[in-house]
Amino acid sequence: MQKMAQKLVLPFIFFSVFESAFALDSGTQSLGELDGATDYFKITCAGNTDHLDFQLFESAATVLNTPLAKPTLIPPQILNATLTKLKLTAKASGIAAGINKDVTLKGGNGSYTFTLDTIGTNLTLKTAQTYSVQYQCLNTTGKVTVGSSTLTKSGIASISKTLANSRTVKYLFNCAKDKINGNTDSLKITVINKTPIAKTVVTTTVTTDPIAAPISSGNLAAQVIKGHVAMNTIGDILNVHDDRSGGDGYYSVMVNSPSNKVQSYHFQYSCLNTSNLEEQTSPFQLLQDQ
Repeated sequence: MQKMAQKLVLPFIFFSVFESAFALDSGTQSLGELDGATDYFKITCAGNTDHLDFQLFESAATVLNTPLAKPTLIPPQILNATLTKLKLTAKASGIAAGINKDVTLKGGNGSYTFTLDTIGTNLTLKTAQTYSVQYQCLNTTGKVTVGSSTLTKSGIASISKTLANSRTVKYLFNCAKDKINGNTDSLKITVINKTPIAKTVVTTTVTTDPIAAPISSGNLAAQVIKGHVAMNTIGDILNVHDDRSGGDGYYSVMVNSPSNKVQSYHFQYSCLNTSNLEEQTSPFQLLQDQ
């Protein structure tokens, strides 16, 4: 029986620094009625491969599965600052982790109220945010006047404090006339968000060709061998990793039919690094065709 092997390579696509994709290599074969018929393949992974993903399907349908591994930025936790004096208000919103922002209000001498909140933050991140505050009372030319607060001294960042999600905290600041620099024109407060930046996560979206469903009948089985690791599949995606010899190198694949009946099938595989992104994959080699 004549058999066909093919390698499908997805077109090259250029992504931004936050977005990548991995291609799928595939093959189409057919097992005959021979008792114990078995096909053998060799898959070679290079580069910084950590593991091989392999999946077997019962039909020879066109592979339409297109998994995309996209490192996605986790929405950040944020701080919002509001500075008020009588009817005057100044705001600085969306102060994310690792960001410093100033909020300045021209209110002259007197008492100011400073409010900090975490309203609108990413509630999936449960850790309280860490911040510190620094302030200065300034005259019209930007020179320092007299300032006071129970939070910290003028011009010196406060000790680190924490604020949980959906919470609000208030501080009072007072500005006065300086003997040399004169009256206060404005109060400038710097909010320093010291919260650790959330790491990116990899999410995988899979769209599946309904005709090429993974094996469920048990007519075919596959075994993938790498070093001392051997894994079997009848439809599930195998994640094959050899902690002794690493992920690059040769993977041996064996496909057989316990029912000894003619059966077309196809398979797909990808050599992936530790971030589940595609590494260099050579065309598979058919070593035995039954």
